[in-house]
Amino acid sequence: MDRNEVVLVGRLSATPEDKPLPSGDILTKWRLIVRRPHHRSDQTMTDSVPCATFDPEAAAFVRSLRPRDTMEIKGAFRCHVYGPTAAKIWRYEVEVSMAKAAPPDTAVQPRPSRKPRKPFPPPRTRRLGNDPEPPEGQDFRRDPAPPPQSPEPSGSAMARDAPNIMASVPQPRPAPDLAQTG
Repeated sequence: MDRNEVVLVGRLSATPEDKPLPSGDILTKWRLIVRRPHHRSDQTMTDSVPCATFDPEAAAFVRSLRPRDTMEIKGAFRCHVYGPTAAKIWRYEVEVSMAKAAPPDTAVQPRPSRKPRKPFPPPRTRRLGNDPEPPEGQDFRRDPAPPPQSPEPSGSAMARDAPNIMASVPQPRPAPDLAQTG
């Protein structure tokens, strides 16, 4: 047998909104903040659950609360589908049938302590222009740049470099003399 029952305990996120409908009913909407159990991370994770009710008693109770007040709700999970076939929008909410005050958390769960973080390493700096000399053993100077060469006429540079280019080309080996191998 199928069952659609939801029971949540959490905190009211903000003042609820009332929306009058053409039928004369009033739809009251709000969000409930529900903490998740602690998992692997040190952070507290929460879910913001959209809730709505047509019940006047449940709506009056929710309107009487202030944001961050705790409450318990019971209801059913609903899915509303809107839009054209090619671009459907799915919206989920809890349709609340009963809402009541929940006692505040009496058992405060201690947060797991965090491990201390390692300090950041000091920034590396480079000497610029007229900066003072660095402490001993921390020389950040670059190798001096080679001195600029004076421009030469293009013909003489080609003539000077041509023999060097030819010297780097491998020379063919002489053919072995077949008469000597015997």
